[in-house]
Amino acid sequence: MRFLFLFLMLGFFTSFFSSCDGKKSDEKLSTKNVSDSSLLLLERYPDSVELINPIAFSALELGDTARSIQLLSQSLGLKLDQPEVENQLGFLLAAIKSEQSLLIATRMTHSEKALDAARGHYIKGLFYANIGNDKEAIKSFDSSIISNFTFTDAYIEKAISLYHSGEINKAIDALSKAMDLDSKNPDVYYWLGLCLEQKKETEKAAAYYQEALRLSPDHEGAIKSLNNLKK
Repeated sequence: MRFLFLFLMLGFFTSFFSSCDGKKSDEKLSTKNVSDSSLLLLERYPDSVELINPIAFSALELGDTARSIQLLSQSLGLKLDQPEVENQLGFLLAAIKSEQSLLIATRMTHSEKALDAARGHYIKGLFYANIGNDKEAIKSFDSSIISNFTFTDAYIEKAISLYHSGEINKAIDALSKAMDLDSKNPDVYYWLGLCLEQKKETEKAAAYYQEALRLSPDHEGAIKSLNNLKK
């Protein structure tokens, strides 16, 4: 009954604030108000992962990464078997170059579920890539792909590490496999453009940048790279 009450209260707050107009500023305000209201509930039910998790994701949406990490860690401390929470926390910790991400990632790699195991290796790869160890990053991304060969992001990140290592042709191969899995991912075309630019194939590179922008008109990397080619 306690959890039913919590869900009903969260649903009330969400519905109330989402009924405001659709302007971006109002959406941010609504998100903040929902988060503030949820915090009041959390003071009454500090051990409720059903409350902690949405607040953590709201904090992330508002740009408060540190708060999100703190809450997700708290949630996992209360209930370990939460693959999505574990994945998000590992990703955030890898992004800030925290070695704690490796502990989470290692636990995830032992999952019986292929995607969860692949995500564990992927998080390891992100950590190594972020600290500049592309050799270890590539190994981890390969392990991710072995665990789940349809994990598009692992191919893309592997390609990025290969690109930074100067292995352009191998990077193109990885991106080609990513394209086979997801032909509408703008990052695939952006990185293919960078690879081809390195090979001095500027016309093909420009075409890939343009395709990235067609799929994602605000893609900053593609905009910058295309403008540089026009100079």
